[in-house]
Amino acid sequence: MNDLSQRLAALSPEQRRVLGQEMRRRAARTGPAAAAETPGAPARQSLYFFASADTVSPREYYRFVLDAAVQADAAGLNAVWLPERHFVDFGGHSPNPAVLAAAVAVRTENLQIRAGSVAAPLHHPARIAEDWSVVDNLSGGRSGISFASGWHPDDFVLARTDYADRRADTLRIIEQVRAHWRGEAVSHPTTAGGTASVRTGPRPMRPDLPVWLTSAGHGETFAAAGRAGYGVMTALLGQTLPVLRENIAGYRAAWREAGHAGDGDVVVMVHAHVSDRPDLEDYLRPAMHGYLRAYRSQTAASGEDEAVLLESAYLNFLQGPSLLGTPDKAAGVLGLLREAGADEVGFLVDFGLPTDDVLAALPALFACIPAERAR
Repeated sequence: MNDLSQRLAALSPEQRRVLGQEMRRRAARTGPAAAAETPGAPARQSLYFFASADTVSPREYYRFVLDAAVQADAAGLNAVWLPERHFVDFGGHSPNPAVLAAAVAVRTENLQIRAGSVAAPLHHPARIAEDWSVVDNLSGGRSGISFASGWHPDDFVLARTDYADRRADTLRIIEQVRAHWRGEAVSHPTTAGGTASVRTGPRPMRPDLPVWLTSAGHGETFAAAGRAGYGVMTALLGQTLPVLRENIAGYRAAWREAGHAGDGDVVVMVHAHVSDRPDLEDYLRPAMHGYLRAYRSQTAASGEDEAVLLESAYLNFLQGPSLLGTPDKAAGVLGLLREAGADEVGFLVDFGLPTDDVLAALPALFACIPAERAR
């Protein structure tokens, strides 16, 4: 029994009962039951990978990603999203999403293959364009990128620009990548002195690169994406459903004010495991506690109350707007996401459960999607 489990075990039965009742009362006020009759789902569905690397070996993880992508492709899902992470367990075995994307490209036929995300300040824009052009060619024109400004200060040992300037640099780099993608010559400084105007290769199949901006839930990032004409990739990890609804509304308003055609595009990542098994709460608990603990280690220090905080957060996920639970619960949450304005939902499936269990459960998850879904 690890330290976390010992602290959970130290809670009295009454403490656990009260904690569970409070989380369920909170979920009843804001969770899927309040909108269970909301019809439909976001127009598109996809798989999203963002594992904690300490739960599975690299070889098994890559096998799992490829097998899951093949299932998603056969089931008619829209896309697969692959992360970039460095130097920490949280985020999985994926230091360069283009490498894993290339493997997915040759195993699938129809799935869009996307980075979720490329940390723009850590890379030269010409190299981003070149790597993803390879993916675009291998996939027959199915690539796209969500860009982020960087996850952790330690990542910036790889960076070409200052950490303090990362947000402005991200927007600049996105435009340089897009220009390279269109075949334009772009000037960059060289260490030999002066600048060089270069065109990247190979030429991609898509004439324009689909672009999203990744947001952890900050309204200004949503607004910046709207002004720039980018899509948004976000998650219900770190923001509530009401905040998500408000952020999406702000994004649409910024999009319209900037004069862009259409309404933009919002993709929302949600933890997903659909099952009718009666012990589902206990089955999911160790994996979700481990995942949330890894997430907290990137955002806050742990303390004496960590066990209570993790259990509280877990019950919020289980009872609230996640796709953890029964098919009926999942259908209700899909309706909530559509009502909040999401155009696509990304099913985050690799949060620490045994990989064979996740693969076996994917058909139940896909069965929750309405038959009239669109790619």
